[in-house]
Amino acid sequence: MNPKKIIFVVSSKSQPRMDYANVMRSAVELGPEWIRHRGYFWKQMVNFNMFTAQLGFCCVYFVFMADNLKQVSQKLCPKVHFSFLCVQFFDQTSWIRISQAGWIALLLVPICALCTIRELKQLAPLAGVANVVYLIALAIVMQNLLSTSVPSWSLPAVGELRNLPLFFGTVMFAFEGVAVVLPIENQMSDPIHFITRSGVLNTSCFLVLIAYMTVGFFGYLRFGNDVLDTITLNLPQTNFYQTIKLMFVACIMVSYPLQFYVPMERAEKWIHRKVAPEKQEKLIYTVRMVTVLLTCMLAELIPHLALFISLVGSVAGSFLTLVFPPMIELLCYYARDELTWWVWTRNIALMLVAVIGFATGTYASLVDIIKAFGKPDV
Repeated sequence: MNPKKIIFVVSSKSQPRMDYANVMRSAVELGPEWIRHRGYFWKQMVNFNMFTAQLGFCCVYFVFMADNLKQVSQKLCPKVHFSFLCVQFFDQTSWIRISQAGWIALLLVPICALCTIRELKQLAPLAGVANVVYLIALAIVMQNLLSTSVPSWSLPAVGELRNLPLFFGTVMFAFEGVAVVLPIENQMSDPIHFITRSGVLNTSCFLVLIAYMTVGFFGYLRFGNDVLDTITLNLPQTNFYQTIKLMFVACIMVSYPLQFYVPMERAEKWIHRKVAPEKQEKLIYTVRMVTVLLTCMLAELIPHLALFISLVGSVAGSFLTLVFPPMIELLCYYARDELTWWVWTRNIALMLVAVIGFATGTYASLVDIIKAFGKPDV
């Protein structure tokens, strides 16, 4: 989403701080007369997709943490046999028998505790520590990926065309932070530093892009077609690398309440408007705990990480990243009477890609998920 267009919308409405949904509503109300009265509808469309995406990200986090904890436990846990549990819990040599579903359920306790934190500023110190831990763990993973690799010419340069819809969903999932961009800017003491050329937004996006490209490329060179849903599952089964996996789990656990913040912020605003003050506090925490439980149940339902990522990215990520931002830009250019053929072409092209990707990616993900039911998890 173009920061200049956001500034234009905000200044037009004389509101210093706006979230994604209200930016969309304001842009629609600045558009042609035939659509101006639809501002509230489009606001709710953004909210719906944002809720779907953010809670989907939270579900994926549950599955990621469970997969890694399941693999870690064979090395780090005592050899205790629970005969009443039929699926091995940690990794392939452990005597502890707990299913992936068991791990997901156990993660409810720390996740519920973290989700009682309601202010983004209170989460910032935890997020800062998690970022440092993540960078250290990522550096160690990169050292492993670069240690040995198969010749690049021995691997296909391009994947199969039938997997392209799933790839589209995975790429859309990579934009998991799109909904927290404006809330973070709104919480900053100097928001102008967020959108400058070398500001927080551009710098963080650049660093994330480099990390994704590097790990993806060298991870494929290292493991080839044997690469698993997440590269951490391919790491050696030694105590050192089990610790690295735990570091990633800790980082993701801290990231959960950050993704959780956006839908809960909208829910709390609704509660403050509609519910009596003396009942608000109890209802807010009830909604939070019920929503965490909902994401846990969905993660139990679809415990296949790669397919879940593609599904969430295709269903909600495509609209949040490739449909709504071009719409906002078109409406802003219209309000400023600056629409040109190039503005029309690039934005319509983006929206067409999004619609095609949404249809094919969702279909392919659902088909593979249905096929995967009944198969053992990773």
